Amino acid sequence: MSIDFGKKEAREGYLQAKLDDLLDGINSSYGQALLDELMSRLEATINDFNKEVDGLMGSLKKSSEEKEKLIEKIKAGEPPKVEGKSSDQAEEAEEAGDDEEKRELSEWEKRLEGIS
Repeated sequence: MSIDFGKKEAREGYLQAKLDDLLDGINSSYGQALLDELMSRLEATINDFNKEVDGLMGSLKKSSEEKEKLIEKIKAGEPPKVEGKSSDQAEEAEEAGDDEEKRELSEWEKRLEGIS
């Protein structure tokens, strides 16, 4: 049995057939209502998933384009900018962050030595 999952009708038909098989043992008065609720929840879940994937793909595309622009600037010999800062300012900020990490690390090591 070949099913084309690329078409909405084919997917719904497949799910309907499988769910009908599962619901054979359930009372007929609850079967259709349960099936309708399950189908509506599945559709809502799939729609939410598709929206999230579309958002992630858009974000990934934007990030990729920014990286390509940065690579082109580097190839052209232009200094890259980090969040509106020049490369010199970015380097100074990184060095200050490194000094802060070293200071915090040494204080933490001192605390550990004091405990033991």
